Amino acid sequence: MEIRDTDLLISCLQSNLSGGVFTQFKRIPRYRERDLPEVRKEIDQFFRSIRVSRESIVLGLPRRDVIFRYIDLPAEVSDNLKQVVEYQVQSYEPTDEERYYYDFTLLKPAPGAKRIQVLLVMSRRSVLEAHMKLLKDLGLKPAAVSIGSIGLANLFLQSGRPMNGRLFMLADLSAQGIEVMTLRNGSLLYSHESARNAPDSWKEALLREVEAAAERIRLGPEDAIDKLVLAGESSQEARADLGDAISDCDLVGSYVRFEMPAQNRAHLQEAASSLGLAYSGLAHRPAIRLNLLPAEMRYRQKRWAYVPSIILGIIVLGLLIAIGARETLQERRLVQRLDMEIGALKERVDRVQKLRAEAKRLESEVRAMEDLLQKRDMNLELLQELTTILPNDTFLSVFSNKDGTVQIAGSSTAAPDLVPKLEKSPLFKEVVQRGQIFKDAQTGKDRFIFEMKLER
Repeated sequence: MEIRDTDLLISCLQSNLSGGVFTQFKRIPRYRERDLPEVRKEIDQFFRSIRVSRESIVLGLPRRDVIFRYIDLPAEVSDNLKQVVEYQVQSYEPTDEERYYYDFTLLKPAPGAKRIQVLLVMSRRSVLEAHMKLLKDLGLKPAAVSIGSIGLANLFLQSGRPMNGRLFMLADLSAQGIEVMTLRNGSLLYSHESARNAPDSWKEALLREVEAAAERIRLGPEDAIDKLVLAGESSQEARADLGDAISDCDLVGSYVRFEMPAQNRAHLQEAASSLGLAYSGLAHRPAIRLNLLPAEMRYRQKRWAYVPSIILGIIVLGLLIAIGARETLQERRLVQRLDMEIGALKERVDRVQKLRAEAKRLESEVRAMEDLLQKRDMNLELLQELTTILPNDTFLSVFSNKDGTVQIAGSSTAAPDLVPKLEKSPLFKEVVQRGQIFKDAQTGKDRFIFEMKLER
């Protein structure tokens, strides 16, 4: 259940063997402005139709109602992280009367890192309690409280596609604003929400927010945004407006693996955040787990609620035993059939094995020829290439080639200009400068040391 602008969005996700079924979606417009009995009646009808417990709800607050803080800490505090974060929250609280509900998640560290990063999410108690009171008046009692953008991030990360250090940007586009998030290695690195100015097109607004996000996360010149993924009710309009401005642009619906009826697929972009919240509550290990409700307000399942699961487990165990016995009885017949088929295929198998042996022999000969060709000395070819591309005022005093790594040193009138010339050569790549370039007092020329890799 997501609070989105003035509306309330509800998505129902039911677990199954394939991962989940997106069964129902409903948008309740202007739920705060309308009469409370009218809204409650609409909610009652919805829950009766889907037959779902009102205690199985994950509430998603709007981004404007929460505060994100990224805390950098020494790795030594990991054993006492909860207490350290509590001290940090107390330092953020303005007064004893105005305090925060909070939760945190540990970001994935880089290999060998000596420090850890924590994402701390806080909401003022007065804000969260006002939402909870209104929902209670509507007959709803959430089991967990998160943020709509966290749900959207979990929905994207559940796709199972490999991340491998790639950088993704998610843009949640509503009628009133844009929230941009950056994800890397399953961690949320950045989140910012802004209102959309009326004169701006979606293209202008998105490009502005993407540039701001790149600056905030200190995106280097060699880094790149692998994909921009759009969600929200305005995402399809924005994608059409972007045109060719951002080529790697997808809709979040293409990353969703859940089954769903056709009428729900039409609402998939609009329901993305609320569907992600439902997944966060259903999954045992979502990528980002947050619950802003304090422990005393969280829903605790009673022991009798586990009885159906225990009975189902016993039934499944009995079925497995029956299947095992059935396989044992059929094993002998299966072995006899396989022996007959193997005998019929023996002649063909022998021919295939002979062909395979011949193929291996030819492959070893080809590999031997390749080894001979790769061992040829390329030093003369490299020196000829350097003589061709370097200007006449450049002199080399050192040349070395060790396992495909070439290093040259010498003097030139304009040493920095040599790097582009070397990079344009078909024989060299990854040209880097070693040490400082300095003027030779006797010749007045630049002294340099460059290192590069062989292209082949």
